[in-house]
Amino acid sequence: MKENYFDHVNRIQTLIQDRACFPPADEEFKTSPNLVQKCREDGSICPFYGDTVVFQLPKSMKQYLSSIQKSLYQEHGKFLSEILPEESLHITLHDLSASTKKSEITPKIESHDNVIKSFLPSLKDKGTISLVAKGMVSMVASSIVMLFEPVDEQVHNTIQQMYESVDEICPLPYPLTLHCTLAYYKPGTYSPEEWSSLYKFISQWNSQNSDGIRFALDSNMIDYQFFCSMKKYESIVS
Repeated sequence: MKENYFDHVNRIQTLIQDRACFPPADEEFKTSPNLVQKCREDGSICPFYGDTVVFQLPKSMKQYLSSIQKSLYQEHGKFLSEILPEESLHITLHDLSASTKKSEITPKIESHDNVIKSFLPSLKDKGTISLVAKGMVSMVASSIVMLFEPVDEQVHNTIQQMYESVDEICPLPYPLTLHCTLAYYKPGTYSPEEWSSLYKFISQWNSQNSDGIRFALDSNMIDYQFFCSMKKYESIVS
């Protein structure tokens, strides 16, 4: 799905400004029914299989995101599932396939692997990819993510071309949305009194960092990965 730079920036900003995708203040917050495929009711991470195309992150960027993650857990850990390891943090470019059953996903991964091996090198050697961390939102009532956007139209066009190349293999019903998952919710239903403090934390962070935090990635850090849970990813093609 194609989107020009200005529409992209406006959409990302709207996601952040529209209550960071949380429900109205007087409503219950119900996590997605699909979340139990990734996290058990006690918050432990369960087996979940699939493949994805991501940007691996430099150590300094992982440390920065991990510090935000730790603040989330220190203040609001009772709402969150098992913490994701710092080394697993990444920016998702394009998800491909996923399933609770490894036997279902293996043929799809084998099919994707053959195609991606042929064009992944062409997505590299594009120089520096400069991004801005724009703010945290609640993504599809399953997780808290940091959203990123390109610093300018030229970078956007480069990343958009990367996204479209992968999208030809496995089309997604939504446009490019660069994000790093910081935490998954603990499955359940939370009252306004319970979840309002979490929303306030995210809203305040977004307001205090409204100009965005800039990061530089090497385009060679794009990677095709397999996951066996939301905390364990392995490179398939480097």
